[in-house]
Amino acid sequence: MFAGCVEENDTPMGYVNFTINPNSTFYTNLNHVGGYEYFIGGYKGVIIFRYSWTEFLAYERACPHCHEIGVEVQEQSGVILECPQCGSEFIYTDGSPIKGPAVSSLRQYSTYYDGSQLHVYN
Repeated sequence: MFAGCVEENDTPMGYVNFTINPNSTFYTNLNHVGGYEYFIGGYKGVIIFRYSWTEFLAYERACPHCHEIGVEVQEQSGVILECPQCGSEFIYTDGSPIKGPAVSSLRQYSTYYDGSQLHVYN
């Protein structure tokens, strides 16, 4: 087994509980549908996508296949997240893998949007 690769579905979920205004100038990439931003929190960080004007998706940045320190999934092409360690790719609409070796989806955090504030939590 390679260093950093672990049993899938054992991806830790760190504590996440924060609120942002996704329409503010601090988060310009979230000001439009399809935009995304990275945030501190969770185990390896959180990535938030604006799925529609009223829906947001938040995922743990730790790859379910590789858990090496300093390795986080990264946005690759607007709708794909990629692990630079193992090459696994995930689609942002539901976090599911579309290219292996990962077979598990990214862990998803809960979101609640009241029309002005986005709350991300677990």
